[in-house]
Amino acid sequence: MSNDLMLIFLIAISLFVMQAVGGVFQIKNYKAAIRRVHKKGNVGIGQKKGRFFNGNIVMIACDNNHIITACEVMDGKTFLAKFHPVNTLLGKTINGVSIDKFLEQFRSMDSKKQKQYRGYIQALEALELRFQNAAGAQEMDTAEHLSCAVMD
Repeated sequence: MSNDLMLIFLIAISLFVMQAVGGVFQIKNYKAAIRRVHKKGNVGIGQKKGRFFNGNIVMIACDNNHIITACEVMDGKTFLAKFHPVNTLLGKTINGVSIDKFLEQFRSMDSKKQKQYRGYIQALEALELRFQNAAGAQEMDTAEHLSCAVMD
């Protein structure tokens, strides 16, 4: 092999190794962020994939009354991106606001504008779905108890 080809090969291998090491650190950062946000309530996670522009991963925590208690976002193009707290969304303070209000606002936007906030929308919808499933399970338990009481 020529020296130029060997140099290109070494550069490619070193870039691959750097990407792998960066991925490990990014996974550790992701796990730490989940633990941190989960301490503040139920967690919804969403992502916006970026091809030419930045993507992001959004974690939103809320209490059982659907009130947002925390929000963290990781955005960037490289493996050096880290999660950081977000305090405002759509020009409003995010903490202390109902997830339903933000979902209503996002759903009233046109689809092109919604694409910009896809990660936030997915995280909020994940929380909404969690609460709907919990309410459905609770209704089933109540109906089951009532049917058992009628049979007795």
